[in-house]
Amino acid sequence: MTDDDETLLLLSAYADGELSPGEVLAMERRLAAEPGARVAAERLRTLSTALRETLAGPPAPEALRARVIQAIGFADPPPEHASEGAWGGRSGGGWHGSWRGSWRGSWQALAATLLLGLVGGAALGSGAYRDRPETPATIEAVLAGHLRGLAAPQPFDIASSDRHVVKPWFNGRTTIAPDAPDLADQGFPLIGGRVDIVTHTPVPTLVYRRDRHVISVTVVPAADSPPAGEARRDGSTIERWSLGDLTYWAVSDLNARDLRGFVDLYRSRTGRPG
Repeated sequence: MTDDDETLLLLSAYADGELSPGEVLAMERRLAAEPGARVAAERLRTLSTALRETLAGPPAPEALRARVIQAIGFADPPPEHASEGAWGGRSGGGWHGSWRGSWRGSWQALAATLLLGLVGGAALGSGAYRDRPETPATIEAVLAGHLRGLAAPQPFDIASSDRHVVKPWFNGRTTIAPDAPDLADQGFPLIGGRVDIVTHTPVPTLVYRRDRHVISVTVVPAADSPPAGEARRDGSTIERWSLGDLTYWAVSDLNARDLRGFVDLYRSRTGRPG
């Protein structure tokens, strides 16, 4: 059921990525068991995405605001003048005259605000923010997906060592169907796949194993970012690289040397040696 306030709040928080990893895991299990809740979650996610695409991003720089205000000839009145004018001060036709001045000033302020929003929106639409490195939110989401997998009874949604089973399984679940090379001959067997959520979007994660260590390979649409490299977070090693229009993230508690060996092997089997 999705008509109670608590469920709607949880679904909204889930769609906006505001739940903790444990809460996300519990919600994903619930969505798998409740088709109505799953439909509601998709609608909320679509609405949330539409709002984020429509609304302006971070506030415009103060220098830009100053240029816009100068261009339209508006300046904030001194506080004492505004206080007196609002209730019929010493000049300007009493209350009515000051109200008209305040009204004109309000429209000018509104125009400045709208213009700032349009400038910010144009910057977003033209891709100005795509020139920034991938946000920490992407890294945190990839790592959270890996940790959720470790906390679950099994780190995959589909268990299979057959890449011809795992790759097609993603069709209809994500918009990406990544290559799933068989690396068992080198000590990195494929053991399955799962769907993770990164920046509110379902993305595929391939799951490999090295002895008792799990390796998650999450694949997301590529973004302009620094060169491929290694990072450490919460005891996990993270490797990132790009291939065509996709970015790959490998996460594991393996030591850095072994994970680097896995990445080099994975890239060599998918067309581009590391």
